Amino acid sequence: MALLETIHLKKTYTIGKNIQTDALRGVSLQIAEGEFLAIAGPSGSGKSSLLNLIGALDTPTAGTVLLDNQNISEINSQELAAFRLHHIGFIFQAYNLINTLTAVENVEYIMLLQGVNRRTRESKSEAILERVGLADYINRFPQEMSGGQQQRIAVARAMAAEPRVILADEPTANLDSKTAQDLLDLMAELNREKGVTFVFSTHDQLIMERAHRLITLKDGVITS
Repeated sequence: MALLETIHLKKTYTIGKNIQTDALRGVSLQIAEGEFLAIAGPSGSGKSSLLNLIGALDTPTAGTVLLDNQNISEINSQELAAFRLHHIGFIFQAYNLINTLTAVENVEYIMLLQGVNRRTRESKSEAILERVGLADYINRFPQEMSGGQQQRIAVARAMAAEPRVILADEPTANLDSKTAQDLLDLMAELNREKGVTFVFSTHDQLIMERAHRLITLKDGVITS
């Protein structure tokens, strides 16, 4: 049984009063637990829309998203927030860190929402930041660090929630090739050692080469 599955997934956006654009046009996809999967395609192909629907950040116009055979399109907003908090980690191209919090506080924040006690939050966050090579930066603010370091905080934050799946939307887009390679090495290690499922949206050849499976999107449909 697939960990994640989309069935005839469609997403239409309305621009202005009358203009509609189809971002996804009937995407059916199965993702097994422990996959290291890349979804590739040009800008406007529907990659980010698909990731947002899989991660329950958006709702489909039609079709179904299943996690462990549960239809996440049918649960209410409160249940949906709890579902994201406990099952899905997110890594965004723009990092989406909280600039008024230090590195360790950014990582702790997810666990705070999960109700984890302070001592556990602090020790776990420090251990995760050490694992991603930021032991000396735990008390620095995001704006005091490079793009690569900020993206490592984002990876650590995603790890802290101990999710079943991590969704990474163009995670290397703002990084130089060496930093991108190091970050991919880290995520591949998490995939191997922890069995975390990774789903990337990307047009980075580096990620496509490292992925165990590559799905190509064009104009909202899977082409290969």
